[in-house]
Amino acid sequence: MNKARTYNQWYNDYMQYRLSYSDKKPANDFVRCFLNWCGRTYPDETVLTQQMLDTWCAKRDTENGNSHGSRVSAINRFLDFVNKRGGGPYTPAEFAWSAPSPEPEMFTPEQLANFFKALDEIPDGSCYEKPLNQRIADLRAVQIPVAFRLLYSSGMRVCELRWLKRSDVDLDNGIIYIRKAKGYDERIIALHPTMTALLRQYAKKMDKLMPSATLFFPSVRDKYHNAYWLHTNFKAAWYKYNPKPTDGRRDIVAYSLRHNYAVENIMSWHQDGYNADKRVVALSKSMGHRSIKATQYYFHLVPRFADLLNQLEGESVSNILPKVETI
Repeated sequence: MNKARTYNQWYNDYMQYRLSYSDKKPANDFVRCFLNWCGRTYPDETVLTQQMLDTWCAKRDTENGNSHGSRVSAINRFLDFVNKRGGGPYTPAEFAWSAPSPEPEMFTPEQLANFFKALDEIPDGSCYEKPLNQRIADLRAVQIPVAFRLLYSSGMRVCELRWLKRSDVDLDNGIIYIRKAKGYDERIIALHPTMTALLRQYAKKMDKLMPSATLFFPSVRDKYHNAYWLHTNFKAAWYKYNPKPTDGRRDIVAYSLRHNYAVENIMSWHQDGYNADKRVVALSKSMGHRSIKATQYYFHLVPRFADLLNQLEGESVSNILPKVETI
């Protein structure tokens, strides 16, 4: 084991290595959290030990499989970097992901019509007496109908929408720059012309309500809305006219709009002349997937996708996917 380098030196090398491959610093830097914990718990130790790793990587009572896996897998990637450069050997921690979530439920045209109707009926702040409550309600009435239409038409993640800044939205060219995302990669989303026109109308209204705001969907204090804000507003609008599930199924959530975007795109492929492999790559990049396999997940949700692909391309799903993975 190489005792000459401290764990902070290894961390700096690791981050430089990632930056050289265009990997920006993750939103949740679990490696930095781990090393900070090491400094507090073992103040006299500057070199990483297996005991530190085993203690910190143990599953906590408050964690499910996915949260534990996210935390530990980040540490294991760091250890792999250190081990390959003579800093170990360290034994990676074991973990098990939670059981897969139930498959997302696809929307019907009637459900979507009900949802958009409810969005357009959100009241403004005229019924409130206090100025702050009026302002909050006015912002909600302007933001919510546009925010959920943007999620529906772009396939953005809900966190990416909350984190949008005004400078990230190019309304002249109909482009959104995703700079703060779930993963590491920035990307560009091209908007549909109708969505661009709606965002222009929204921007004019926001210029009157909050002319100095830096965020595209700001809170009343120009801060990021939290996930609860998005969740509760989605649920209120979705179930205003759509019935709640009565057969034990989960409630519909805002993230389902992203799933619906992927499926609707795949189902529309037969309407143009593009090859399926090129369409998969374009969809994957638009949605910010780090691998094509994440996009392939949606194929089995599309009715008769394999039959349709065979008719259009003369190839099966199993033949087309290896081509995609090499792009």
